[in-house]
Amino acid sequence: MLASAVARRGDADAIATVSETVSYRELDERSARLARALLAAGAGKGSRIALLAPDGIFWVTAFLASLRIGALLTCVSTLASPKELGHMLRNSDVQYLLAARRFLGHDYGEKLQAAFPDLGAMEPGRLRITSAPYLRHVWMDDAEGLGWCEPVESLLALAAEPEAPSPELLAAAETQVSPSDDAVIVYTSGSTSLPKAVVHSQWNVTRHPPELAKLFLVKPGDRMLPMLPAFWLGGMAMAMQVISQGATLVYPPSPDTAAILETIQRCRVNRVNGWGDGLLRLRALAQDHGIDTDAIVGLGPFRDAAGELIPPHLQSNMLGMSETFAPHSAEPINVRLPDDKQGASGRTVNNYERRVADPDTGALVAAGEIGELQLRGGALMTGFYGKRRCEVFTPDGYYPTGDLVRIDADGYLTFVARRNDMIKTRAANVSRLEVEAALRELPGVANCAVTGLPDAEYGQIVAAAVVLAEGIEPDAEMLRKMLRKSLSSYKVPRRFAFVRETDIPRTATGKLKLDQLAGLFAADQA
Repeated sequence: MLASAVARRGDADAIATVSETVSYRELDERSARLARALLAAGAGKGSRIALLAPDGIFWVTAFLASLRIGALLTCVSTLASPKELGHMLRNSDVQYLLAARRFLGHDYGEKLQAAFPDLGAMEPGRLRITSAPYLRHVWMDDAEGLGWCEPVESLLALAAEPEAPSPELLAAAETQVSPSDDAVIVYTSGSTSLPKAVVHSQWNVTRHPPELAKLFLVKPGDRMLPMLPAFWLGGMAMAMQVISQGATLVYPPSPDTAAILETIQRCRVNRVNGWGDGLLRLRALAQDHGIDTDAIVGLGPFRDAAGELIPPHLQSNMLGMSETFAPHSAEPINVRLPDDKQGASGRTVNNYERRVADPDTGALVAAGEIGELQLRGGALMTGFYGKRRCEVFTPDGYYPTGDLVRIDADGYLTFVARRNDMIKTRAANVSRLEVEAALRELPGVANCAVTGLPDAEYGQIVAAAVVLAEGIEPDAEMLRKMLRKSLSSYKVPRRFAFVRETDIPRTATGKLKLDQLAGLFAADQA
C-alpha cells in the first residue's frame, strides 16, 4: 500500500504539521531506515514492539516501520496511567518500546518508572524486569536522566553501521510478510476490569482502509485532520485511509481547540474527521475565527451527490468498533438514507457477514427483529491477544458484538443499545467494571456501583454510587484526585452519589440492577 502511494504520489505531502511536512517519498525513506534499524536491533517478523507517542510524523513512521518488518505492534494510549501502561506492555509481551518522552504534561519516563520500579536499577539494552519479562529495549526521543533508556538516535544509527541490514535485506524481509500475519494490538475497555487486547492482521490494516475511504470519500488531494488519536482504532483507520489514497494527514501539536484551529488555517485543511462534543465546539469556534466551515468536509453539514443538504436524521450513523477496524455497517457520507430508514447505520461494508441472534438462546431472529449482532469476515479482528478462539468466537466463526440491533429486509442495520455495561463518553468506551475495580482499591471505599448517565455534551458521563467505610466523610474531589493515579482522565467519574449499601438496587440473587442505578443520582449532585 505504501509503495503504491509512493509510486503515484511520491512528491505529494504525506504528513503535514505546523512545524514540518514530509512527502510520501520521504516517509518511505524514513520508515525504511527505522525498519532496518529495528532489524539490526534484533526485531523481525512476530517481534513485539510497542509505540507510545502523540500523532505526528514519528508515530506514523514507527507504525509503518513495524508493519514493514512484520512485527506485532502494540499501540499505547498517551492517556494511560502507570497502571494501565504496565498492563499493556506486560499483557502484550512487548520486547521493544519506541516512545516520546513528553506530551501534554505527561512524562512517560516517569510513568514507566512508576509502572516498573525495577527500571531504576537497569542498564540500557539489558532490561530484566519481572513484571515485564520480555522487555529488553526502551528508546525515547529524549532519554536524558533515564539510565535505563536509549535515545531514538542511537537506534537509527544502527541502520548506518557497516554491518547494518541492507535495503535489499529489508526488501527480502518484507516479502515474508503476508496478509494473514498479525500486525497491531489495540487496547479497548471490555467487560472485565482490564482493557481487552484486540489483534488485527496486516490485511485488515492495509486492505480494509481503501474500502472505508469510499465511504468517507477520501481523495488524493485531500488534507485530512483526524480528531481521534491514532492509538485508538478510529484514528488509526482514518490515517490508513488517507495513506491508501495518497492524500495528506494533518496533525495538530495538541488536541487543544486553539491548536487545531491554527493547524487548519496554516496547513490548509479541507477535511476533518471527528464527532461528538469536540466536533461541535470546533465547528462553533471555527466560525468565530472566520473559517468557512462549509468548505471543510466534516466541519460543515453533509451534502448529497447533488449538493443538497442531508438532514441529520437521514445521515448514515456508521457503526463499528475496535474489533471490526472501524465501520462494519455504513453508507457513504454523501448518501441520503431512504425516508423509511431514519437513524440506520446502513448496509454491510467490505463483505462483512452479519446476523442477529437472540442474546439468551443464540437462535437467529427474523428480519426487523431486535437481537445481538454477530459478525464474521470483512476486517474482523483475528482475536484477543492471549485468548483462545473458542473464548471469543462462535463455533462457526462469528463474533458476538454485544450490540443489540435490528437488520431489515433491505439489509439496513439500526443500532438499538449495548447489551453489556459499556459507557460511551466523548467517543471513548469505558468499562464500568474497570472503574469499580479502581474505586474499590481506594482507602475508605467499602463498595461501589458505576453506570453511565445521559449527557447532552458527552453522550454519557461516568457516574459512581459509592458506599463509604464507617467514619469516612464524603469528598468527591478527593476520590477523583486519587482515581487519576490509576485511571485515564476520561474514565474518572464526573458524578458521585454517596449511598448506603442497601440503597444499591439488586435482584434477589444479588445481581446489580443496572437499569435502576440512575435513580441514585437524581438528588445527589456531587
